[in-house]
Amino acid sequence: MRRLLAFLVLTALVVGGAVWLADRPGEVTIRWQGWRLDTTVPVLLIVLAAVLAMLALIGRLVRLVLGAPRRWLASRRAKRLRKGYTALSDGLAAVASGDSRRAERLARKADKLLKDKGATALLAAQAAQMTAEGDQLRPSFEAMTERSETAFLGHKGLMDLALQRGDKDEARREGAVALALQPGFAGLAPALADLQAEAGEWAEAEQTLRTARRHGALGAAEVSRRMALLMFGRARAALDSGNEAQALDWAVEARDRDPLFVPAVALAASLYHRRGKTRKAVSLLKAAFAVTPHPALITQWLALGEGEAPLERVKRVQALVSRNPASPDGHVALAEAALAAQLWGQARTHLQKALEQRPERRVFALLARLEREERQDETAATAWMVKGGTDGFPDRAWTCGGCGRVTDEFSLACPSCGVVGRSEWI
Repeated sequence: MRRLLAFLVLTALVVGGAVWLADRPGEVTIRWQGWRLDTTVPVLLIVLAAVLAMLALIGRLVRLVLGAPRRWLASRRAKRLRKGYTALSDGLAAVASGDSRRAERLARKADKLLKDKGATALLAAQAAQMTAEGDQLRPSFEAMTERSETAFLGHKGLMDLALQRGDKDEARREGAVALALQPGFAGLAPALADLQAEAGEWAEAEQTLRTARRHGALGAAEVSRRMALLMFGRARAALDSGNEAQALDWAVEARDRDPLFVPAVALAASLYHRRGKTRKAVSLLKAAFAVTPHPALITQWLALGEGEAPLERVKRVQALVSRNPASPDGHVALAEAALAAQLWGQARTHLQKALEQRPERRVFALLARLEREERQDETAATAWMVKGGTDGFPDRAWTCGGCGRVTDEFSLACPSCGVVGRSEWI
């Protein structure tokens, strides 16, 4: 529609101009070098238009001839670029399909054809990862770090390589650079924070978690849980260095960030007691046991009354267990206290309740002890021990989620595999 309108307007202008010239005839005389040329105005205009058209045509031909080499080079570059990107895309497809040989061949071809070494380095690294080991991948990742488009992948790859060979110092350095480039990348911040915590870089680990929260890589609840772990680690480190006051501050902050984190509650209560603030310790332990009954809380509760007579200890345990009377751990604690006080009936009652709720092997062992101490019945005691070995559940303990190591006490980093914050009470 627009072209038709433009054509009509142009035609109208030409016709109008022709009519205007026809209505105004005139003559033109040109004298030059003894020559004389007489003509009319319309003829002169037509000649001028023809000359201009010829000059334009000649100029176009000259440009075509002079620009031919440049166009040939541009065409060759475009063809080379097309081949390079075809090799790159085919190589990525080969990686996705698991064809390592084809991926490596296409990576080399793309590297020859393309100037963008970042993109080809990415393909080369992915192809090499399918067959290569260790530092054979390092040159590809290092090449990727030199370009802004692939720098993050390069540093992340170098971090992974460092972890594979156990170089956690380099892993932390490369991880920190990668996090600065892409702070919202899922999984990077927790891994880096764990490495920093394992190395005692507490402030850096906290900053890593704050960055992850700010950029949406971790949710608020997960950050609070991890922050509690870091505070607990700082508390243990301060305690090991003899700074009880600082250790107490960190332990309380860990408990505040995660009130259900039993090791932090137990540590804070212990430090309160050691510093003469037993009432605060009592308050912490009672509040925690009401929500999360745990043997560590009972152990710490008993430590508040160290040296008490057996009957006093029974009363002490009752005061705590009353906050959560249905707890199987509470029944076991009451049974142990009753056994020590020779309250055989109470001990048997609580052991039977614990057996109904969770028949752990320690419950069978306590029943065997009860038979020996109350009735001196070795046969019955042996029967309970045999039954515990066949029917009893394993006693719960702190179990590493990385390697499965079982320990009685919680530790921030697993002594065997070094994984941080993966110990669970199961």
